[in-house]
Amino acid sequence: MSKTMADNGVETGLMARLGMFRPSDKAALQAALLDSASRARALDAVREFVTIWENADWLEAYSIERIGKWIGKTLPPEIGLSLSAWSQENPSEARAALLNGLKAGLAQDSLAM
Repeated sequence: MSKTMADNGVETGLMARLGMFRPSDKAALQAALLDSASRARALDAVREFVTIWENADWLEAYSIERIGKWIGKTLPPEIGLSLSAWSQENPSEARAALLNGLKAGLAQDSLAM
């Protein structure tokens, strides 16, 4: 199996976890986002998940927003800030939902300090 195929498998698996977003999915996502070797693929999975919703006939903004909130609140700020910058590049309703969640999570994280 090529490295690209393996990477796509990781991204696909993480995208499925974003769709379910159970505690076990959050743990796997957190591990992937905190590991420098897998962080780029994990961020790609989040971006691809949002892009799929951008192209859908309807939008489940709440699901995207709660993922963003969790990322902003739980993970190091640079991860949330990276996704925030991406969300603002080509604005859409799906990216706005992610951005709103990230802002809420980052705000909660800064209040907790």
